[in-house]
Amino acid sequence: MPIQRFVVGPMANNCYILFSEGSNDAAIVDPGMGSEVLDQWISQKELQIKYVLNTHGHADHVFNNSFFVQKRDEVLGIGFEDIPLLEQLESSGGWMGAQPEASPVPSIDLKDGLELQIGSEMISILATPGHTPGSTCFVFEDSVLTGDTLFAGSIGRFDFPGGSLPDLVASIKEKIFVLEPDVVVLPGHNDLSTVEKEKNDNPFVGSNSTIDLSSLEN
Repeated sequence: MPIQRFVVGPMANNCYILFSEGSNDAAIVDPGMGSEVLDQWISQKELQIKYVLNTHGHADHVFNNSFFVQKRDEVLGIGFEDIPLLEQLESSGGWMGAQPEASPVPSIDLKDGLELQIGSEMISILATPGHTPGSTCFVFEDSVLTGDTLFAGSIGRFDFPGGSLPDLVASIKEKIFVLEPDVVVLPGHNDLSTVEKEKNDNPFVGSNSTIDLSSLEN
């Protein structure tokens, strides 16, 4: 499945477009602030956005839900445990320097094991709570899109409301690290990595970790 990454907004969010070579179907993942510039690229490629998907409900990842969903009447999906975060978007998103519109109500609960079809290809949903209660990751072909659960050389924050370090670590080790070693990790911020590299070298959760997680829980 072809993947196009765009870095957008003041938090340098990775916004992804996933599409099928055999059709015009596509999905946009985490349309953060500034992602409206993707609209021209989508039109040039003659893609039909079938889904708007949120890895979690923080404002920097969902800022433009309204722009994309209302523009083409696409279907919005998120782990429903994060709906309270979406409901706070108008009041919580102003710190980025612009006022977001209220997010449309999501219609797809991204539950663990759910599969979504893009053309002839499938996206598999992993429920990965920890950064937020409803955080999810998306697996397709040889890639996993991890949102703010796992980064290259780091892990997501767990000190926001609803965050949990034990849940975050369990999600990474039990859901992501069991994937094939050469699966590419596509995080919500910063550079790409692989499952093998993070499983071995991530200083927080890798086999050669150098950070005592128990010291971070307080």
